[in-house]
Amino acid sequence: MTDRESVLDSQLRYYSGLAWEYDETIPLHFDPAMPAMLKRMRAGNIKGDTLELASGTGYWTRYLSELSDSVTCLDGSPDMIAALRQRGLPNLEIRQQDLFEWTPDRQWDTVFFAHWLAHVPEDRFERFWAAVGRAIRPGGIVEFVDVTDHRRQLEQLDDAEPGAVVQRTLLDGRSFRVVKVFRNPDELTARLAALGWESKIDEVYTGFFYATCRPVRYVEGNGR
Repeated sequence: MTDRESVLDSQLRYYSGLAWEYDETIPLHFDPAMPAMLKRMRAGNIKGDTLELASGTGYWTRYLSELSDSVTCLDGSPDMIAALRQRGLPNLEIRQQDLFEWTPDRQWDTVFFAHWLAHVPEDRFERFWAAVGRAIRPGGIVEFVDVTDHRRQLEQLDDAEPGAVVQRTLLDGRSFRVVKVFRNPDELTARLAALGWESKIDEVYTGFFYATCRPVRYVEGNGR
């Protein structure tokens, strides 16, 4: 196992352990930004069949379920999936899927993910976006949420890879190495443009950004 594979394995184990304390601890960080985030989520882009990547316990899924005809939820952790099922949300299809090995088997009107892109290592970035591109129907849209470098001060940086890995600790004291790459709006806009995406990425609350992206091939072709 390479060091990168080891970190990704640690990351998955961390989120599996986090599943049963997520709703107790994580909303403290996210809830202040939610009014601004929900304003963008409810702007009318999310509709039809939606794919949510790294759906976790359903913190965001509950809103996607309201806005979409159907939501396909993918997550690599069986514990996260179990926690999501306990919400009893309607119109969901839930699958366990390693997102670093994911190949879309169909297309959706919307692809959404929250606080996932920062956990995608640099060497997996282009492959991930290629997969997302294959998952979008003509005229479809990608929306995602993440944090800016402003939130770096809240993390315990990893000694070996301070620019790419952080240390996370669960309530039971277990510690894990987790990928955390802070990508700010201007950087992301330029990088996605180079990969063929037209993006609007705004810091809608201090330390949090919301992104709306379309493949240029559909924008230039008027959705065809």
